[in-house]
Amino acid sequence: MKKVYICAFALVLLFAASAASAQTIVRLGDLPKSDYSVNIYQVFGFHEGYEGYKLTYIDNQHEPQHLYLPIELRSKYRIYKPQTATGNQNFVIVWKKGDQIERVEWFMPKAVNYDLPNYVIKPFGDSDKAVFEMIVDSGELTLDVEMSTAEPQIRAPGEN
Repeated sequence: MKKVYICAFALVLLFAASAASAQTIVRLGDLPKSDYSVNIYQVFGFHEGYEGYKLTYIDNQHEPQHLYLPIELRSKYRIYKPQTATGNQNFVIVWKKGDQIERVEWFMPKAVNYDLPNYVIKPFGDSDKAVFEMIVDSGELTLDVEMSTAEPQIRAPGEN
């Protein structure tokens, strides 16, 4: 009789444990939609100077693009240098709400080899300084940096 009570008690405990850890299943279409879009880009290299950072990342069309992170807007982005979790990867996560960047998180590699040409610490040129100034004046980080002064002039052959 004692064995029956022990078995019944064990079954009740087993049922209670499985019911307590049960998950509810929700279809993906039933989940609320987020206002944010999250993009993860591989960082190919960066240029560090007094004004901040200029990251060269690979966009969704596999083209190199630049993301400027001015030091004046330091509260809008975070830089992490993880020691074990990322396996020496170099990537940036961009959180956008609509067309506006809400947050940027840059995960640097564990060790940066500054002998490589894609990692540079030196002063920026005038065109990059103008881009930094434009971003600081707007107060918002952007992925689409266009400079009207940097537009090339195309001439027909033989034209002076």
